[in-house]
Amino acid sequence: MKKIKSTIVVVILILGGWWGFNHTDDISQFTQKTMQFLNMKAVDLFSSQSSSSTTSKVKGAENYTGTPIEPIMNNINLSNKYRYRFDKDVPKAARKVFLDAVRVYNKTGIVKLQASGKASNTITFSMYHKKMPANQGNIELGIGGPKIITRTGITGTTSINQASAKLNGDYNAAFSDSVTIHELGHALGLDHSSSPKSIMYPVTQGRSRLSDADIAGLRQIYGKAS
Repeated sequence: MKKIKSTIVVVILILGGWWGFNHTDDISQFTQKTMQFLNMKAVDLFSSQSSSSTTSKVKGAENYTGTPIEPIMNNINLSNKYRYRFDKDVPKAARKVFLDAVRVYNKTGIVKLQASGKASNTITFSMYHKKMPANQGNIELGIGGPKIITRTGITGTTSINQASAKLNGDYNAAFSDSVTIHELGHALGLDHSSSPKSIMYPVTQGRSRLSDADIAGLRQIYGKAS
């Protein structure tokens, strides 16, 4: 009889967008969650998104006060090293602001993002096009999020992140540091924040720096700089 392989591969994917929870008892409900970075005129729409972020409790850290983190980032062993790459259609202006975001996160010393190397975690920077209806007050500027792959076998459990961050090429406002830093934050595992001081606030504030709470969120995911 052939031996049954003991390795189980679990893939959990979160891409940028609105809250997409199914609100059912099915365990697959959280795989439908998505996040967007919106330049909102109707700020009250934030309340429909913030409920999850403000209640995304960090397991094992009841007194945690940093920026919320993606629920799937809880209790996983994840390296702080990443390789990043650009899709072919990413224009020069977008590459510049993506690289600005890379420098912002590398400066923390908590994560290490490089264009080359042997890191198993990856981030892909790319473009998409989504024109919003003329009568709609919301402009979607970008999407981003982690894709966690967990493998469990006889040697133990390992997790890697195959993340992505994208800009909406239909809007010039998307080509900014504040948008790419926000979307890269999602890719690395940060969730939306209810604090306007956070780069993860879902309404763009034009910020290009991480708040102390954002840095605390990264540290919660990746531990101390190594």
